[in-house]
Amino acid sequence: MTTSTIQIVTPNQRKWETVLLVAALVALVVSTGTYVETYGLEEKPQEILDWQISSFSGLQGVDQAIYNELIVAADEVNWLVYYNGYWPEDKDFQDGLLSPFYRDLSWEHNGSLTWTLKNVIQEGEAQGLTLYHGSGGTIENQGAFLLVIDHKHAGSAQIMATNIWWHPDRNAPVPETSKVASLVLHGWKQVIPYQGRDELERLNAG
Repeated sequence: MTTSTIQIVTPNQRKWETVLLVAALVALVVSTGTYVETYGLEEKPQEILDWQISSFSGLQGVDQAIYNELIVAADEVNWLVYYNGYWPEDKDFQDGLLSPFYRDLSWEHNGSLTWTLKNVIQEGEAQGLTLYHGSGGTIENQGAFLLVIDHKHAGSAQIMATNIWWHPDRNAPVPETSKVASLVLHGWKQVIPYQGRDELERLNAG
C-alpha cells in the first residue's frame, strides 16, 4: 500500500510581496495627492462687488423669477434679431409668447412689469447697446430690471454679450446713458448668475 504525504510549501517571497504591495499603495496615494495639488481646480468663493448683486442670495420672490425668465429671453431676443434683422418690440413678444414680456397669468403674478425698448445707443462704429427696461411692478418690494445687450460687428459676424441689471426701486427710470458708471451711480446693480455651489447650498438648506 502506498502512503501519500501532503506537504505545504510556503512561498519564500511572501514577506517581500507584502512589502511591495504596501509600497505600491503608498506610491499611488502620494502620486494622486501630488496630481490633485498641482492640477486640481479649487472653486473660489463667488465675489460680489458693491455694485453687483447675487441672483441666488440677493434677489427674492418675483425678482428671482423674472431674472430666470430674462436669462432665457436674452437668447431668444438674439435669435429674433438674427432672423428678422431688427430688435423685437412688444408686439413681437406678444406674438411669440415670450416671458417675461408676454402678458399672461404668470406676468400678472410677477407684478405686471411694463417693458420698453430703448433704441440702440451707438458708442462707436458698428457697435452699441440695446436695453429692455422693465418697471412699474405692482408687488411690494419688487425691483426694476434692465436687459442690456452689448452688440458688436466683426466682419460678417455679430458678437453679443448680455447683462442683467436690477434696481431696488420698481419705478426706477431708464438711465440717460448705459455706461456702467452711469448705471451704478443711478443705483442699478449687475446681477451675478447662479452657480453650482449655490445650488448645493440651496439643496442642503432644504
